[in-house]
Amino acid sequence: MLNAMLVTILEHKRIIVESRGSGNDTSILLKLGFLKKGISYHISFDNESEQIFLIKKLAEIGALFSYGHGWAPSQVMDYLKEQGKIDFSYREIMWRSPDNYEIIEH
Repeated sequence: MLNAMLVTILEHKRIIVESRGSGNDTSILLKLGFLKKGISYHISFDNESEQIFLIKKLAEIGALFSYGHGWAPSQVMDYLKEQGKIDFSYREIMWRSPDNYEIIEH
């Protein structure tokens, strides 16, 4: 079973992170201003500099940016990297089935 913080939504004005498994230190999310809603943590912000700050913090704590169709969090990260707006490493998760996934370091 996956034990990680998973970025499921990464949009221009909001981020949603899910805590999967046990043992995740979610207190850092609360300190960053995320609000807990069930197993998810939500935050809204006003500008790109806040977005970059938050995703850098998420990358530093080892959150996984989910891969999917359209503008999934990992594709947003790729775009920001191509634009030269981020220059730090992050981890992407690709799902093959609920219990079969691959984690890729960028």
